[in-house]
Amino acid sequence: MEQHNIIRKTVPRETFAQVDGLIDNFQDKHNLYLDKLLWWNKRVNLVSRDVPRETIWEHIRHSLILSELEDFQKNKLFIDAGTGGGLPGIPLAIAHPNKHFVLNDLVTKKCLAMKQIAQQIDLENIGIIDGSIEDLHHEEECILISKHAFKIEGLIKMTGHLPWKKMVLYKGLEFENELQRFSEALNITCFDLSNGSDFYNGKAIIIIDKP
Repeated sequence: MEQHNIIRKTVPRETFAQVDGLIDNFQDKHNLYLDKLLWWNKRVNLVSRDVPRETIWEHIRHSLILSELEDFQKNKLFIDAGTGGGLPGIPLAIAHPNKHFVLNDLVTKKCLAMKQIAQQIDLENIGIIDGSIEDLHHEEECILISKHAFKIEGLIKMTGHLPWKKMVLYKGLEFENELQRFSEALNITCFDLSNGSDFYNGKAIIIIDKP
């Protein structure tokens, strides 16, 4: 196994304040998304059944931290792999109507729920596709994002056919064990989120250049 090039950075407290401002700007729509998510979650297992509303708000805030990173700001098209209940794709799409998001999940029922939610909150800058990410076809260059849905090695192998230039993953700080069997050297930037509230202890956003 080749040595991976890993750069570590710490997200400053100011970034979390900027995210809170972004939430405030779109609070009504994020609240509506949360209402619909909780309603659908009683019928389709989108997030943990016993998770409180306050915790899902933290996940929305967590999703939006990506907004403050340069790789997000410079790009227009994103594929959210393993979106589940629409995280991080829907909060990002709400806050960035000028960008486009493709949400993908293996479970058809989850995708049907996401389509209903998108329609109910009048969200027009997303597409939703069910099925394995291995079978997803897309020709336009994009950023691939995923929140705790895949192991790094597996997702890179499953998406080699897609024209993503960077992969953005919501992970824990101790992610290197997922790279032990990956033979190619990767360029990785790890953004430590520990300056946030207790919710962010041990959490990170990592950005991987396509091998």
